Amino acid sequence: MISLKWTKSELLQAENNTIEFDEMIEFNEADLKKVSHLRKLKDVEVSGDIHYDVSTELAIANIHVRGIMVVPCSISLEDVEVEFDTSSSEVYSFEKNPQDVDVHETKKDTVELYPAIFQLIVMEIPYKVVKEGVKYPKGKGWEVVSEEEFNSSKKDEIDPRLAKLKDFKIEE
Repeated sequence: MISLKWTKSELLQAENNTIEFDEMIEFNEADLKKVSHLRKLKDVEVSGDIHYDVSTELAIANIHVRGIMVVPCSISLEDVEVEFDTSSSEVYSFEKNPQDVDVHETKKDTVELYPAIFQLIVMEIPYKVVKEGVKYPKGKGWEVVSEEEFNSSKKDEIDPRLAKLKDFKIEE
């Protein structure tokens, strides 16, 4: 597993205090188990750069993540593969207790991108996914229908409050 972490000294030694990266990464099973709607991550590529600003003592990481996540179908619970592609800029401080809430504090003067990358992916998990061609369940006296079927059945239905008007005939 590639950890995508750098120390402050590594960033200072890099040309222009910038390190570029482009890696395929894998994720811990333990992390995946923490997120109930995420079954697997495949072909996850992380690219970008991290720059250390000497004057502010902040490291700014520009991260681009893309890959495939496997999530459960909302109806059948079968696996569904969903592609994702997201980007973010993350700021890391080498000082203890940074004042800004949007700044990550480094541990042992080391910037580690793995937690931020995992959080970016978690934010991309769709709320609802329906597998193409899924058979909707039905039982005795009930059935699940698609939204299109529901709307088309409602078109032909007459409002019960107005149903009596159908029998009304105008006499001349």
